Amino acid sequence: MPGSTEICILGSRELTEPFRGVGLAAAITDADSVLERAVELGQGSYKIVFYAEEYYPLLREFLLRRGGGVFPTFIPIPSVGDGERYATQRLRELIKKAIGVDVYWEAK
Repeated sequence: MPGSTEICILGSRELTEPFRGVGLAAAITDADSVLERAVELGQGSYKIVFYAEEYYPLLREFLLRRGGGVFPTFIPIPSVGDGERYATQRLRELIKKAIGVDVYWEAK
């Protein structure tokens, strides 16, 4: 895969193309093969793998088995529009864990 050897984007062609345009590596996938692609990327030399948040339910068990402190780090990218907002929830958890306080503000 051409592009950065440290960062990869896992997702549909529509998601990955803008990132490829700025030189990042891309792993194009769909829901049927996302787990297989994530396992492949997990054994590679990437430091960070960003993935489309709609794939989180399909990757959840894989990500939990990996635990923390293992490269690459898998980070969800928020989706446009309505959805489960897995990426936002995960970022909120990480911030709370890092500083000990939930500082996320939600508009009502």
